[in-house]
Amino acid sequence: MIHRSRFPVLAAAALLAACAVPALAGALEDDGRSLEASPDATVVTADKLTFDYTQKFALFDGNVLVNDPRMQLSAQRLTIIFTEHGGAQTVKAEGKVLLTQGDKKARAEVATYDVASGRIVLAGGPPQVMQGRNIMEGEVITFWRDQQRVECKPKARLVIYTEDFGASAGDDFFLPGK
Repeated sequence: MIHRSRFPVLAAAALLAACAVPALAGALEDDGRSLEASPDATVVTADKLTFDYTQKFALFDGNVLVNDPRMQLSAQRLTIIFTEHGGAQTVKAEGKVLLTQGDKKARAEVATYDVASGRIVLAGGPPQVMQGRNIMEGEVITFWRDQQRVECKPKARLVIYTEDFGASAGDDFFLPGK
């Protein structure tokens, strides 16, 4: 998901894109692409962007790609609902959602992120979370980002390959002091 501190930047970028300030594009010889090379940049692309300042939302529609230094997301649609103060309140990705972070991947039809609570809900598909060959799936998978907690229900299923964690990974868990 997109980090909380990135949403005002994303809102400003969406506003600039919606307004299409010709002077800015003309002033930058490379049309601003050098700004995307920054290690702190989050770049969102889509077939269409609708930004409604009065209704406090941004809608990225069609072939949505989010490249963030910490993760990547692809979906058919991404909706961001903003608070009164311009920060993100809710982010919802819909349609063949794929989140990637290193060797971790999550798939679902819908992924919803509540910024205030740090809760991420994956639903539809059914959702799957994968790390290497290991897979967790169920009808709804919920993460609490700040609590290092996950809940998978109903029809929860977890497939773990112990060799991915070393020969004694399972045994070490039950040893005293672990």
